[in-house]
Amino acid sequence: MSVSVLEPAPVVTAVPRADARPLSRVPQALVVGGSVLAPLNLLIVASLTVYDVLIAMALVLLITERRIPLPPRAYAIAAYGFLLAAFFSAFRATYPIEALTQILQYFFIFFVQIPVVLVVIRTRRAALASLALICAGTLVAILHAHMTQQTQGAGRVLVFYSENPNRLGYPTAYLLPILILLWICAWQMSRRRRAVVSAVMIGSVYLAIWALAASASRSATLGAVVALVVFVVLRPGVGAVRMLSRAVGLAAGVTALVMLLSATGQLPTTLEERIQRSFSSDAEDTTHLVADRENLADAGMRAFIESPFLGTGLDNFRYVAVDYDLDATPQLPHNLWLQLLVQVGIFGTLAFAAMLLLWFRDLVRATVRAAHPDRLLLWSLVAAMTGILVIFFFAPELLDRHYWLIFALGLATVSGVHRPSTWEDGR
Repeated sequence: MSVSVLEPAPVVTAVPRADARPLSRVPQALVVGGSVLAPLNLLIVASLTVYDVLIAMALVLLITERRIPLPPRAYAIAAYGFLLAAFFSAFRATYPIEALTQILQYFFIFFVQIPVVLVVIRTRRAALASLALICAGTLVAILHAHMTQQTQGAGRVLVFYSENPNRLGYPTAYLLPILILLWICAWQMSRRRRAVVSAVMIGSVYLAIWALAASASRSATLGAVVALVVFVVLRPGVGAVRMLSRAVGLAAGVTALVMLLSATGQLPTTLEERIQRSFSSDAEDTTHLVADRENLADAGMRAFIESPFLGTGLDNFRYVAVDYDLDATPQLPHNLWLQLLVQVGIFGTLAFAAMLLLWFRDLVRATVRAAHPDRLLLWSLVAAMTGILVIFFFAPELLDRHYWLIFALGLATVSGVHRPSTWEDGR
């Protein structure tokens, strides 16, 4: 028996088809419990992570229960279009095996990870538990960086799973809206538990802000600010007057918190110095910070114009960048969309964009019809994904499993809104 988690509805959005059979605990434990490992990127070999193995195990168990997870139809069509474009572009790749490796990763994400999460996450409690564990895993990595203070040349702190200091700051964009969501949900608990959760949240917010400052990531800072504005200010159903008051309150609160932490010496000054250099009138400072990105963008645009329909193959532009700009370094363009245009062509990029647009459409529509707390849950995921995509205007590859776990949890919540009796059963 196949399980299609979302079916096209006659009018507005995808309607879930619930499977009434009880789900065994082991797949649930693997998917929900494994959420804590998703942001840690614990590699076993090549690009295979521990989290991938847990999801694959859950898939095998679901198949033995005669549940074959399938992605929602519209998303599957977009995914097939993207993978097909990536496959044909691989014929132009300098190293086809690297292109095929990334194609397999995307196939795993679209046709294994997301469908498995959709089948297993059937209650609000499971969705919130997964989000809490994503935050826990992320904060453990940030805490480790805080304790070890391993730095790069410019004094920027590294996280243990990457040599790129920006990766330490990226999670703040999704942490802040999700942490606020979890804190609001905690108000249904007893007074003692609320106090404990509030203390944990204060520490978590500090670590998230510290990660921005220590990584000195300008893109992560912008993504975090946008995510907060979307979640706090732009929530559906909030009138113009309340939006304005929320915007003023948010700006005042964030400014006061950052000034307090800076004045007490709790935040590194690396980010402040880097932002000041970005707006400096000193041409040498500005050139040093953006020259690589400009050269890569120039090379990328030339490569796309030369072959707009077939790209250079996933993960392969780095090998030909210098052919299009002699000053370009052997990297991918620091922009998700330019990187896709260059490596999979215009049709693959449109298919990828369609998948994200479908996701935002479904979540926004579900937010409008949902009641509290699902409305808040859905909007926190919209804010988190918005922040992530803002970051990826300045970063190349959206392959991290926890980003797609957030994507899948959004679809699972949309499905839950359409079957409240089952969704609220676990509260």
